[in-house]
Amino acid sequence: METPRQLLQDQSRPTVPAIELAAVTKRFTTPGGARYTALMDLSLDVAPGEFCAVVGPTGCGKSTTLTLVSGLERASSGSVKVHGEEVKGIPPGIGFMFQTDAVLPWKSVLDNVATGPRFRGVPKKKANDAARDWVRRVGLAGFEDRFPHQLSGGMRKRVALAQSLINEPKILLMDEPFGALDVQTRAIMSNELLQLWDLTRPSVVFVTHDLEEAIALADKVVVLTAGPGGTVKASFDIDLPRPRVVQEIRFEAHFVDLYQQIWEALKSEVDVAYAQTTQAGRGADS
Repeated sequence: METPRQLLQDQSRPTVPAIELAAVTKRFTTPGGARYTALMDLSLDVAPGEFCAVVGPTGCGKSTTLTLVSGLERASSGSVKVHGEEVKGIPPGIGFMFQTDAVLPWKSVLDNVATGPRFRGVPKKKANDAARDWVRRVGLAGFEDRFPHQLSGGMRKRVALAQSLINEPKILLMDEPFGALDVQTRAIMSNELLQLWDLTRPSVVFVTHDLEEAIALADKVVVLTAGPGGTVKASFDIDLPRPRVVQEIRFEAHFVDLYQQIWEALKSEVDVAYAQTTQAGRGADS
């Protein structure tokens, strides 16, 4: 089976990346007035329909990369393009799942999922019918009238996933969406994500601290260097067959080989980030 990257190289198909960051630098001004460089000369591209996972130590700029693609932040220098167009605002066709779900506590499950279509002007009945279908797809049929406080953490994540996918985004940005869940629920959600992603195949950028999760989900894993000034250290094609069952793919020999290769690139960056944190802590105590 051809990977999205191989399909991209097929001359009969579009060659414009879904996402393209070229020599991107992002600087912030701290509350104390100092300048902090979150990203430095980062270059990254994601093919149409490709599932890209981004890993790296805390503070390396993973989440900042997502905000630049979404248009929520502007690059200090370099180029950020979505479907060949320079990002100057929030591009159309983008879904964003944050670490904390964005479900509205005063709305029912059905109303939460229908919010996006209604906001775009879809008639109420049509929006509700589509929402009811997506609630079913994420395994919450029968919970349409429940409110977020009546749901488990995993169920809330399913609502958030339906909220994003009902809009049929061409690009889906995910910032550690399952990080707060227990191990078993994370595995279940990862499988559901893969099944739902396969329906429409949006381009995905999935930020995670979990290397196993990254490999199990992605077509490509990108490793960022430790911050400040995080940039791409290495990129690995994940040539594991699809469809995948997350709980089972981890036991395959090739999965273990990939893990070892990527961990070799990631480990030194984790060590650098840990050393920086330790030194900062000692400085604060002195």
